[in-house]
Amino acid sequence: MQITLHVNVQVKDGTLVLTAPTGKTVTFSKEQTAQQKISMIVLGELCDLPKRQLAAGFGFKTRKSYYDIRNAVLNGSLADLLPKRPAPRIPPKRTQEVEARIIRMRFETDLNMYEIAETLSHMGFNISARLVAQVLADYGLAKKNEAHWRPSPSDSSSKKRSKSSTAPASRVHTS
Repeated sequence: MQITLHVNVQVKDGTLVLTAPTGKTVTFSKEQTAQQKISMIVLGELCDLPKRQLAAGFGFKTRKSYYDIRNAVLNGSLADLLPKRPAPRIPPKRTQEVEARIIRMRFETDLNMYEIAETLSHMGFNISARLVAQVLADYGLAKKNEAHWRPSPSDSSSKKRSKSSTAPASRVHTS
């Protein structure tokens, strides 16, 4: 049995549109990635289009993408054609509003990252101290990065001890 097909193939905004000369169309949405990949390989095997051009028409960047998908279609399973990384199922905790509040609290108060995280938790934001530290570090506001931060003169840990005061009394020799 011999079948001759004349099909116009277009990809519009990630949607695959196959159109026959009679005007009938078949569309595959972005979510139907396995079907799009199979269609690309079928067209690649049956026509003489350059593989890079064919891959670009289906939304892939390289010729290698075409051959990787071809290998999966011809030798692999359906699972090989599905997207590998699913989209995140929960919204991110680090939003612009959270970043703004962290930065504002750093400038308006003298709280450390743990206290900022606790304060924001009481305000209804479910964030960790580690997230606060990442935001402060990304904006150069972590205390270890602040050039103007100096220990106060009354801080006893910043004072140097003299050598005589550090030697224990039992080690002093008298001759």
